Amino acid sequence: MNNIYCISGLGADHRLFANLHIEGHTLLPLPWVPFEGSDDMSSYAKKMFYSIPEDDPIVMGLSLGGMLTTEMCKAHKVKHGILISSAKTKQELGYNIPVALAAGAMKLLPGSTFVTPFPFALSMLGVHTDEEKKLLRNIIADADPTFVQWCIKALLAWRNREIPANISHIHGTADKVISPSNVKPDHWIQNGSHFMIYDRAAEVSAWINEQLGIPDLKIGS
Repeated sequence: MNNIYCISGLGADHRLFANLHIEGHTLLPLPWVPFEGSDDMSSYAKKMFYSIPEDDPIVMGLSLGGMLTTEMCKAHKVKHGILISSAKTKQELGYNIPVALAAGAMKLLPGSTFVTPFPFALSMLGVHTDEEKKLLRNIIADADPTFVQWCIKALLAWRNREIPANISHIHGTADKVISPSNVKPDHWIQNGSHFMIYDRAAEVSAWINEQLGIPDLKIGS
């Protein structure tokens, strides 16, 4: 079995990868490592990369995790970088009003605000069923508020323009967090939201299998 090292999104964790199935591969969550206030996306990606216990790894990142994956692929030997509901450059990330407002409020609001699962946030992520809402509420509530604040700061300061050649990117046409009008992925999931890694996992998994050269698996309709 080969390993795929998974990096979660802002305020999220490995539970969002639970429905993916990649033939012949084990999905291993890459834990967040300690950060310093001076860290940016690039320096933090380097710290995370050095926590991977093998050479030439496959790395998969969701949302913010995809941006960290991009930084890893730029600076280190990565066999394949897989981005889900993410952005490869600052231009693809665009100007996200909710994130910008959160950043402006960081000095005024307590850290707990950023790990409070407001209904607006659940709607932005594309969560609909009671089971999905419960999962997201638990994930957001379990996040470290200090780390989430740092992530928002690093996200807004990210200025990457380079797209590594060994990256594959999948995105949803109904993503309300990272606008489909800004990104140029390798594959679209029609009507997929920012939550498609979980609620459209069969289609996302089939595409990843295809990218890794696993035969006889096709993308679902």
